[in-house]
Parts: sequence; C-alpha cells; structure tokens
Amino acid sequence: MSDGANHTGWKGGVYRQGDFEVSTDRNRLDRTVIINTLSETYWAGDVSPERIMESVANGFPFGLYHVPSDRQIGFARLVTDMTRFAWVSDVFVIETYKGQGCGKLLMQAILDYPPFENVYNWTLATKDAHGFYEQFGFQLAEGKDATMQLKRPKKPIV
Repeated sequence: MSDGANHTGWKGGVYRQGDFEVSTDRNRLDRTVIINTLSETYWAGDVSPERIMESVANGFPFGLYHVPSDRQIGFARLVTDMTRFAWVSDVFVIETYKGQGCGKLLMQAILDYPPFENVYNWTLATKDAHGFYEQFGFQLAEGKDATMQLKRPKKPIV
C-alpha cells in the first residue's frame, strides 16, 4: 500500500485506496470479526458480545475491507455529536493486514469523512499507539486537569 498520496477520497459512500476500502455501510459489518477481535483487546476484552454490538449500533462505525476477498479486516467506531466533538474508539486492523498502511487508510478516511469536516474536538485513548495517532495530529492531553472520568461498575445484561 502506498503512503496515501494517491487515495481517491470519499466517493459513493466508500473511501478506497488500491485493494482496500473504508465504508460506513452498517450492513457490511462482520459481527464475528468485530466481536472476536475486540474481545482480545485490553480495552474491550471483558465486554460481552452483546454489549460490543450495542456500542456499534449506538456509535458511528467504519468498516475496513480487503476488496478482492470482500473480507472485513478492520474497524473503528466514533461517538460524536457531528458538530463539536468526536471520540475515536475500538480501532483495529486484524493481524494479517498490519504493516500495510491499512490503519493509516482507516484513520485518514475517518478524518476526511465529509459530515465530520467541521468537528473540531477529536479525542481518543490509547496505551500503546501514540506515535501512530500523532501522524494525524493527535497529541497527549495537557495536564492532569484536562481529562476527567467517572467509572461505574459494569452492570450485567438482563
């Protein structure tokens, strides 16, 4: 995969580069790929499959696909008001396709998505991919007072 200089941008609901494309079509999402991959992550490993899919349904999902095989190979989900903020979450590329620029394609597609062009406050959390996200302009939040959180115990699904 190239450095992204020859991408064609969003056309017909798809952001394509070479053999890979990003789509916001929820009908293309592969539930099995999403659940299996997220269940192996440090951030969603203890989340039930039902809750994972509920978060997908309530967020704005982006699927990453290998076009020749018609296989989903990556994913990201946004929580956004489409105006002032967007929280980037659940980003992954399956192991077989890492190192081919697929993650870069996915992030660039998200940041270039026309309905988000006026969103000015982008946030994400990562323990191990700071350098990757810095390529897109993300920086560590300044000071301890910049970020606050409330953690509640997880409730079982009834």
